[in-house]
Amino acid sequence: MRVAVADVGTNSSHLLIAEAVTAGDVGGYRVLDALKDRTRLGECLDAQGWLTPEGEDRLSSALTRFRALAAAAGVPEVHVSATSALREAPNGAAVASRMLARTGVYPAIISGEREGELTYLGAAHAVELADDNVLLDLGGGSLEFVRGDQARARDVLSLPLGAIRMTRAFVPAESPGRKEVTALQEAVRAALRPHAARFAARPGTRFVLSSGTAEAAALALLARRGEEAASVNGAHCTVTELEGLLGDLRGLRAAARARVPGFERRADTAVAGLATLHAALTLLGATDFTVSEGALREGMLTEELTRLRAYQSSISARQRSVLGAAERFGANLSHARQVAALARELLGQLGAAGVDIGPAAEARSLLTAAGALHEVGQIVAQSAHHKHSAYLIRHAELRGFTPREIEWIALLARYHRKSAPKASHPEFAALSAAEQTRLTQLVAVLRVADGLDRAHAGGVQIERLERRGGGWHLTLRGATPLDLEGARDKADVWARAFGPLTLHALA
Repeated sequence: MRVAVADVGTNSSHLLIAEAVTAGDVGGYRVLDALKDRTRLGECLDAQGWLTPEGEDRLSSALTRFRALAAAAGVPEVHVSATSALREAPNGAAVASRMLARTGVYPAIISGEREGELTYLGAAHAVELADDNVLLDLGGGSLEFVRGDQARARDVLSLPLGAIRMTRAFVPAESPGRKEVTALQEAVRAALRPHAARFAARPGTRFVLSSGTAEAAALALLARRGEEAASVNGAHCTVTELEGLLGDLRGLRAAARARVPGFERRADTAVAGLATLHAALTLLGATDFTVSEGALREGMLTEELTRLRAYQSSISARQRSVLGAAERFGANLSHARQVAALARELLGQLGAAGVDIGPAAEARSLLTAAGALHEVGQIVAQSAHHKHSAYLIRHAELRGFTPREIEWIALLARYHRKSAPKASHPEFAALSAAEQTRLTQLVAVLRVADGLDRAHAGGVQIERLERRGGGWHLTLRGATPLDLEGARDKADVWARAFGPLTLHALA
């Protein structure tokens, strides 16, 4: 089981390709490849914060490289999370959509809170956490604060205090003075002070830092101690040491800062980054901290592998046959799992609302199989892949299904996109009137479920489905603009089977 994830930040973009460790390490993985691209999108924002064409070109180049490397490793898709640069750009959503058209990869824009949760998860798999922890994750555009226990994040805050942002606002690149650093740190304290009680030190609290700036600081501090280390993960440093490093770097010109171990490529943002972290740590009452190399992309990786493991372990024997076929045909298992889950949830809520689609257990089984296999035809060709999927399903020798059930799974895959079921189609015309009605209903569910993961980000959750007037109202959480567009485009058969569908996305 292999997964490729990437994060797009203000300063750089990172790809991580890994495979699950199947024995002895629950939730573990082995990294197969990694790639860092210094996209520096923060340099490509105009006066109004819009990402410029140059920025789009840089991002497109990085995503194209990521996709090629993942494909070479046998991973059909890269899951990408975009943070503050696209999150805050007025044209961020439009840029993300254009990236899908240009590269085949969609950078899903996540909230600062979601970023903090995933980063905490990444840190939890990288360093030993205590019963109470406060994580500080410094990016180029934002600084996330996360309080949690050994299991998960409990409280998350995102503030616009990133190293690139603070450098531009307060610190000249060449030789910042004490006055500029003092002004920066006062701005950090002013922004954090209203929230300080939520993240302040308590007896036994462990402070954890993640980010390139934190890793660079740890490397520099270890060098000062005369310690050599292949990795700074788990390195323990004091806030007093951090203050001394900040003072020394502040007194250096950029060229000299670039000669300090760890800061070879961070000389321009080193002072602002260290000053921001120092101000935040001292305000929260921290005296020391641990550095984590696990961050956002490691959290994304852990979450995705956990989802896939849960999916594989929860399905029946015959659905394992379906999963085997999906893997054999190179299907995107993450997308398959999400579509199947969304289809089952929609089916369940329709049933709860009094809609009868025949035997519920059979309908769930058919939708689960069709959700897993609806795109396997892409191994033949992208064009008309729904028809290729139907052919492959009919000849995949799925175990545990009757010939009739296999035909229905093939038809569901056939109609997941493009044309709706028509009387002129021989396979559909061969069904009885009652079967045609039922198949159309199941097709409606599958099409909407597939549309809701149009971004292939796997983040949509269905809150509730309600009857309203002559139609339906679907409330969602975690949907990207592309997911909403995809579901609306694919709600045509739903309108025919059940009535018009209206979507509402929660923040």
